[in-house]
Amino acid sequence: MNTQGQVEETPEAQLSAWILPISSSEVVAVGQYELKHIESVSSLVSLPGLPAFCEQGFVWRDRFIPALDLWSLVTRKRPVSAKEGLAAIIAYESTEGELAMGAILLSGVPKLLPVSASQSVAITELASHWQMLVQAAFKTDANVFPVLDLGRLFGKTPADLLSLH
Repeated sequence: MNTQGQVEETPEAQLSAWILPISSSEVVAVGQYELKHIESVSSLVSLPGLPAFCEQGFVWRDRFIPALDLWSLVTRKRPVSAKEGLAAIIAYESTEGELAMGAILLSGVPKLLPVSASQSVAITELASHWQMLVQAAFKTDANVFPVLDLGRLFGKTPADLLSLH
């Protein structure tokens, strides 16, 4: 209550999410503090014998960072070829409870978007290929954004990721 005895509405808490373009038509979201760095990647190291969406990585600050081609995972299509591009370096909690790093290959520059709890929607409103890969979803006037479950994505083996389909 304010000094006039009226009930004041509490402003809704504002959060932010990074919107990551993974193709010309698809975007995903991660929490504001999960994205640590955007890196221009000129060469990826391939690990033969693994599915295309998780067979690559790069060295960043003297650490090998596994790079997830999320678009290849959801479409189950092999990428044309590894070329120079952007990667979102993210931090997540591993299954052992430790801080771990990974990267998501991007098709464009991420943008930070304010989000409130009232924008939350059920995961079932997402396309079926996202439902096993996300922890939440939110809606703006024009779009519904899947919020990635990073620990689940990076904590899976290639065979586990394939089984999510």
